[in-house]
Order: sequence, then C-alpha cells, then structure tokens
Amino acid sequence: MAERKLRVAVVGCGTQSQLAHIPALRHNPSVELVALCDTDVRKLNQLCAIHKVEKHYVDFDDLKEDESIDAVVIATPNHLHAPMAVAAMRYGKDVLCEMPLGLDSAEVRQMMASAEREKRKLMPAMNTRLRPDIQTIRRFVEGGELGDLYYCKTGWLQGRESWSLSGWRGQRLRAGGGAFLSLGTALLDASLALVAPHVPVSVIGAAHHRAPRSEVEDTAFAMIRFQPDLTLTVEVGWSMLQEKDLTYLNLFGNAGAALLNPTQIHKEMHGHLVNVTPQIPAKDPQRSSWQLLVNLWVESLVRDTPTPIAASEALTVSRLADAFYQSQSTRSEVPLTSEES
Repeated sequence: MAERKLRVAVVGCGTQSQLAHIPALRHNPSVELVALCDTDVRKLNQLCAIHKVEKHYVDFDDLKEDESIDAVVIATPNHLHAPMAVAAMRYGKDVLCEMPLGLDSAEVRQMMASAEREKRKLMPAMNTRLRPDIQTIRRFVEGGELGDLYYCKTGWLQGRESWSLSGWRGQRLRAGGGAFLSLGTALLDASLALVAPHVPVSVIGAAHHRAPRSEVEDTAFAMIRFQPDLTLTVEVGWSMLQEKDLTYLNLFGNAGAALLNPTQIHKEMHGHLVNVTPQIPAKDPQRSSWQLLVNLWVESLVRDTPTPIAASEALTVSRLADAFYQSQSTRSEVPLTSEES
C-alpha cells in the first residue's frame, strides 16, 4: 500500500505563493496540496479551481483547526507570520514560513520557543542560499579557492515604478519595517551563507525617507562587520530614480572574487587573473531554489529529521535587522553581543 502523502495547506495566496510555493508543492510527489487560505474570496476560488485544491478557507482560524492538515506554508504579510505560525504549531502543524520570520528578534524567539514546546518543525523560507549560482560560489569559498574573504557587497535597488508603498508595506505596524526588512532579508540570506563561518559583530545603518511623512524607509544602507576581519555592505531601495532594477552580490578574497548576476568567478593564478566560472545548468535559479527548498522541507517532515535550514539562522537575520534600525535611529554603530551574533 502506498504511503500517505503529506497534506499541506498554503496560507496567503499572493504573488509569492502563486509563482513559488504552490507550483513547488504540486511538483513534489510526496505532497498533497489540500487547502488554500486567503481573505480574497475571488482569488481563492480561482486558484482552487486551477490547481484542483479541495478545500479553501477565508479565515485562518478555521484552517488551523482542520486536523487533516499536516503542515502549512505561511506567505502572508510580515505582521501575521509569528501569530499564524505559533497558532498552527499549537494545533499540531509543522510550518514553512516566509521571511522575515518575525517583525523582530523577540518574535522569532517566541516562534522558536513555540516550536520546541509543541514539538513541531519550524523552517524559515530562506531559499536564496539554495540558488544553484549561490551554491556554486559557496563551493569555491569552502574549497578555499578565493583565499581569505575580506569584503562582500550586495544590493537590491528597484526603480520607483516597480514598487508601491500603498497597502500593508507602507504601514510600519503591519510591515514592521521598510526597504531593509523587506528587501534586505534575501540579500542577508545569501550573504551569510557565503561568508560563513564569519560571525557578525556590529552594524552601522542609515536610511532615507523619500516621502517625509512616510512611516517606513524606502532606501537603506548598512555596513556589517564580521570576525575575523570581513566587512559586508548592503544597499536596498524601492524608489530609486533609475530605469532598470539592479541586484548584485560581489564577494572578494585575497586569491579570487565571485560576482553574481551574471555569475563570474575569477582567481589569481601565476600572476594572472583567470576566469574559472563553471557551467551553471539552471535557467531560472530562483524557481529552482524554491523547488529545492520545498523538497528539503518535505523530506525533513516525511523522514522526521531536523529541518535543513534552522530557525536560528532566521534569528540571526532578525538580530541584524534590529541592530540596523537601532543604528539608523541613534546614528551610531551598534555592537552585537556574542549571544546575539
């Protein structure tokens, strides 16, 4: 007799779920996508019809009480991540939750404590580190082929036409932060994975509000110091006066460098700079990273093994975000204690 499939529900049916979570779940042979939940009834009915999903919920409180659901993917606005994850785990469900995991590190700690108390698995959706181009660069780093790393710079700059501060993102109470929290999370995910095991020790942050009365920043800059002897700079913005969006991640060591978008890896060999970039097969690295994320999460649930990405890694990102907002408000460098780094 065939083993029963993992019965999964998706909470929040916006663009992220439609492009990433739902397709990835449907392509996993161990998953049965049994329910969708969203407050937009028309969208909910349409998606259930398209994907042949048997149940739909407008109210999350009804979904969490459905004992036939084994696990949930939470892809709702930021302010709902923690309360929904905690409630789902209390009702016996494992959770894959979008980033940022919580609005701050205190919320993330509460979520981790709930997972331990309820004996449920909580995994952050930190997919960027799973992109094939990022993993290729990581293999070069782990092999020591770039030498000792000393500088990493990354950024995500969106033109003002591609983003709007209307809706929940424009409200600090609901979004929990502006450009740094919303855009910086994915950049920190990849950067921390690439520079490990370097440990962050302090943050200097600055922010700009294009609209004077805006509650959240639309441009943010951070310099993060690591031990031993590495610096990471982060710049994000969603209202830049530029025609094209720009995303980059550049990593420098004393024996080589790696650049993303497009991927280029150079090493110093016999006094010359040599291009050693390997072939990277995936045509859509972002889509493949989501599929891998879901596959790894499902495998950990089916086999009852630890999640491949620990919630503590999302906690590190939240601590850095907390330090950024403290730094930009006090205009000072914020140190991280050993417990917080």
